[in-house]
Amino acid sequence: MKKALSFAVALGLVAGMASSAVAADMSWTGDARLRGVYKNNTTDATDINFDHIQHFDHRYRLNGTVTVNEDVKVKTRIVLGDNKFGGALTSVAGTNPYANSAKLNHYVDRAYMDIKTLGGTVSLGRMNASWGNKFAGWGSTVDRIKYTGKAGNLTYAAYLQKSIEDDAMTIGNGDGDKDVYGALVVGKAGDTKWGVIANYIYDDTKAASTPAGESAGGYQLDAFVNAKAGPANVMAELLFKGGDANDNANKDDYFGGFVGASMNITDQMSAKGLIAYYDGNMGDSSPSRDCDNDFAPTLLIGTCNETAIVDFGGTTNDTSDSTYLIAGGADMKVSDKLSFGAGLAYLMASEQGNDTTGLIGRIDGDAPGTQEATLVEVDLTMKYALAQNATYSLGVAYGMVDGFSVADDEMLVIGNRVDVKF
Repeated sequence: MKKALSFAVALGLVAGMASSAVAADMSWTGDARLRGVYKNNTTDATDINFDHIQHFDHRYRLNGTVTVNEDVKVKTRIVLGDNKFGGALTSVAGTNPYANSAKLNHYVDRAYMDIKTLGGTVSLGRMNASWGNKFAGWGSTVDRIKYTGKAGNLTYAAYLQKSIEDDAMTIGNGDGDKDVYGALVVGKAGDTKWGVIANYIYDDTKAASTPAGESAGGYQLDAFVNAKAGPANVMAELLFKGGDANDNANKDDYFGGFVGASMNITDQMSAKGLIAYYDGNMGDSSPSRDCDNDFAPTLLIGTCNETAIVDFGGTTNDTSDSTYLIAGGADMKVSDKLSFGAGLAYLMASEQGNDTTGLIGRIDGDAPGTQEATLVEVDLTMKYALAQNATYSLGVAYGMVDGFSVADDEMLVIGNRVDVKF
């Protein structure tokens, strides 16, 4: 009996030690939103065709972190209900949530490990790839093996990113993969933060290689800075991408960037301004535009906004074209809960010609490359704190267009949303 009791006690101690060795803390944060939008004349910028859009959509994101110990963490993000209202409760993970409103989308878009080792942190899995001031990319998820280290006020990293993996080797004579090798450095000095990132792209998918069977290479460079200039906060970013591995049909290079500033006028009022430029045609023909969705300078420009009609630089696809934007505005805080804003913007997509394949299409008979399409935008916004960590937002945008269609007509967009963060 004593031997049996001793064995039971010993077994209990071993089990206790084993459980304590794998004990982990788990924490959750996240956000939820509901959006409603009404759009008029935003598809073809004319009253000739029926063009009224209105809908609700919603999304819920849960960020989970399992802290195994001070050196090991496992992280994930789960997205629930990323869809328009009115759909059946059918899960279709991995598809476009807006391609079919009769679907409910659930998926995991981040799942990776952070391990402190080798004097830094090794990250493995599908992770966030946000960078800079949102011009090159923000909020996207990628499959990476990444090392991050620090040296004083410098943070540096290097990574291998797998964009396409074709284990079946069905494309040409290569492995069918598309890989990105990248390195970055971010520094701080007083009120100034800056960063530089460089990517080399090796595309062995053969889909657009010339001649067939050859691999394609490309590169991307981006630099950003955030700084104070007297009473103003200044931010800027420049992006260049070139080579045969560009992610557009014609493999053309592109270049773009912006400079913006904001400052407090009084304790209740602030002003802001921005100048942005994009040239998607540094080769023989213009590619589809590739500025990130989260670069949203106005209500109508930047499709992460429910009110947006197009991404910046996504308005033209004729040859020899560029996009320019000048925007300014002011915000006023009425109380701890309520604030209002107003904005004015001028967008010019140059040398439209007879382009009829995009949102902007000049079809009045002028020769290609001789016309400019323009948009004058007026924005009004309102934000109200419904409760702690819960906000209601309203945006109204009025767009006056020239060169958008054969019969230009003003567009109106109204969007509102409720955001909850936890």
